[in-house]
Amino acid sequence: MGFAENKQQEFTKKIRDLPDQPNMQPHELKEYFDSSPEELRQSHNGLCDALTAKTAASALGFSRTAGVPADTVQAAVENVQQQLNAAVMGNIPSGSVTGDKLAQDVRDRFTAIENAAKSEVSTRQSTDSSLQSQVSALSLGKCEVIAGTYVGDSQPVRLISLGRKPKAVYVCSSSGLIKISSAFYGGLALENAPAGEADHPAVTITDQGFQVYFSSAEQYNIMTNFKDTLCYYIAWL
Repeated sequence: MGFAENKQQEFTKKIRDLPDQPNMQPHELKEYFDSSPEELRQSHNGLCDALTAKTAASALGFSRTAGVPADTVQAAVENVQQQLNAAVMGNIPSGSVTGDKLAQDVRDRFTAIENAAKSEVSTRQSTDSSLQSQVSALSLGKCEVIAGTYVGDSQPVRLISLGRKPKAVYVCSSSGLIKISSAFYGGLALENAPAGEADHPAVTITDQGFQVYFSSAEQYNIMTNFKDTLCYYIAWL
């Protein structure tokens, strides 16, 4: 018998149906009183048998999920087993690995990477906007513009020679970075306004070009001359 057949309906013999003074023998009255508990006992035992039957899972309902589209526990178990077999064979269904299936520390790492990427995009957009404004202002002076590259060698101070004094110089890493956290990878330097902090410059203008720096400190890390780092520059002469 299944679950539905063991649902307890109304008892066959109800005490309220007896007359106030039953005309029954004692053993008949006892049997009458015991009939309802006996019916309940049989229904309960039948339900226990149904729950422990091999086919029980086929009758137990299951709420569908995005990863397991099944309506019974049996179908859900078989679906999960199929997915595990597919994963073992290297055939993971597209879209089956969602964020909920990743460990919390992995999700935290992805969140940190996403936040860092958003921060870098915001910094680049702000820098691009500022640079465009300053380039437009400099172009009004009809100056000569040159561009080039250099590779850092970790010397504390290094001259990038241009043969003459530029009006302005913009330096960035090959990935476009000029600053991240407390590390300076470049920036826009003017004749009396170095890139970076005043007492920890990243780029300064000289009579023969511009200087870049490398230093590692607790508060400031100047990386415009960091070893083996490819850097780009634009100079307005």
